[in-house]
Formats: sequence, C-alpha cells, structure tokens
Amino acid sequence: MPQPTAVRGLRRIELVTTDPEGAALFHQDLLGWRVWDSIAGGFECWVGQRHCASLRPATHGVRPGWYVVFAGARHDGDLVGPEEVTARMVRGRAQHGPWAPAPRRGEPCWVDLHSAEQQRSDEFWASTLGWSVDGDRYLTGGRPLAARSADRLDGRWGWVCHFATEDVREAADRAVESGGRVVTELRHRVLGEVVVIADSRGAVLGLTADTGAWGG
Repeated sequence: MPQPTAVRGLRRIELVTTDPEGAALFHQDLLGWRVWDSIAGGFECWVGQRHCASLRPATHGVRPGWYVVFAGARHDGDLVGPEEVTARMVRGRAQHGPWAPAPRRGEPCWVDLHSAEQQRSDEFWASTLGWSVDGDRYLTGGRPLAARSADRLDGRWGWVCHFATEDVREAADRAVESGGRVVTELRHRVLGEVVVIADSRGAVLGLTADTGAWGG
C-alpha cells in the first residue's frame, strides 16, 4: 500500500450549524472575518485573501459543530477516527499551518485533538495523514502541526481549532456579550494563554494571542 502524502496543514475549518446567519454575525464580530454568501449554501469567511471557514446549514444525520478540514487529499471525504472523531480532507494546498504564511488575527493558528484513546488516535491520525508523533505532538516535515490532549473539552472528544486574536480577554468578553459562553481558561502548553469559548449553539473554539506564528 502506498504511503500517504504528508498533510501539511488546514484548508479551512467548517461549521455545521442550525443558525448559519447567527453564526456569521457572531464570528464576524469576534474574529473580523469578511463573510460572503456561498453558492453551496451558508457562508464563506475570509481574512485578506485566505479562506478561513465555511458556515453550512445543518442537514439530517450530520452532527452540528466545527470540523477541521485538512488539505492535500487525492479526493474530498471524511475521516472517522477512534471515538468517532471526525475530520475532513479536501484537495488543494494548505492555507493554514506550519508551512503556510503566518496566521493573522482571525485565522486558525493551532489545532488540538482531544481523545481518551491516545495510542489508537496516534496510530490512526499519524498513519492516515502522514505525520510523525513526538510525545503528544503531531509533526509534518519536522514541524509541529497539532497536539493531542487526554482532557475532555466541554464534555466531548474531538478536534478543536484555535484562532489568533489581538486581545484574548477582550475577545472572550465580546463572545459572551454576543450570546456565547466561556468554556474554560487555561495555560496551553503550546500557545500560552487560551480562552475556549462556545457560540450560542454550543460550537467550541479557542482564542489565543496573535503571535504571528503557527503554534505561537
């Protein structure tokens, strides 16, 4: 069987939600995205010339929430790992990650996998995406791309994307004022100060300081 081509980052992230319009307003205010109607339904979100996120209306059988979309696949499709943790793969070059241009405010700057099945998760994701494993980190081409945590986040397992902000506390306050909530505040081993928030529909993401580098 041929070895997979190493995935070097994210194409974007995707939010499946019962309220695409509300999510667009919430994240536009929170992260400064430019938001456009999508021909596929929902919205496409940009920072400068880089596509950050897609907001899609929920359909039957698809769990609402954020989905990490990795770049570099031979075809588009879903990956389902241990604990039914799902990510997506699409063709095309990574727009976010250690091999992409440095993240700016509102862009993804790190991803974490929260999993109780650590060994099985490492085996699945590293082998499927062509990564190497260094402790609790996933590397691509020798550069850290993501990390794995054994902590359940907001009562669930799965991938969590972190976004660069100019002021973490101020952004968290604005999220709460817009109907979201603070899930937890923590000292992240890679990013430093992180505030994890959920929007009004419960979709979870992390906020951290804009350091101008993937993973800080």
